[in-house]
Amino acid sequence: MTTVLRLAVVIGFALAPVAAADARVPARTVAPSKVAYVGRVTDAADILVASQRISLDRDLTRIQVRTKAQIVVATVPTLGGRDIAGYARDLGNRWGIGDDRRDDGIVILLAPNEQLVRIAVGEGLDKILTDEVCQQIINEVMLPEFREGRLYEGLTSGIAALNARL
Repeated sequence: MTTVLRLAVVIGFALAPVAAADARVPARTVAPSKVAYVGRVTDAADILVASQRISLDRDLTRIQVRTKAQIVVATVPTLGGRDIAGYARDLGNRWGIGDDRRDDGIVILLAPNEQLVRIAVGEGLDKILTDEVCQQIINEVMLPEFREGRLYEGLTSGIAALNARL
């Protein structure tokens, strides 16, 4: 795939307080080349339950049928010191997200250990999903949920906001 995911909004978020024992659990490092694409929702961080993954997949399928744009959600346990921009780009390009001609792939990458989220958008959508629009979606829609520890709800809300723009 030749698509280059260019847009990216990176925002850190603070999760709701957790027990001290939970806060010290080391995350597994998974390089982008090792994260296997398992579908529209690739939860390598294992933060979602099966019903949540199924629901997100259903929503993403509906969006793709309606708009032709392919959106994927990826979670990773840690970025392993890598920049989230490069990580999201590498995942999207390696997985072949979006149509090559339309360059319409979108990757929502969540790295809960680093408390970072990124929306990477193919160049074919950058007039619709500008940096400012994605920044607003993250700040106003996703982060309030993430800060309360509701990662699934933040992802769902972010996807709905992207869908509304598409």
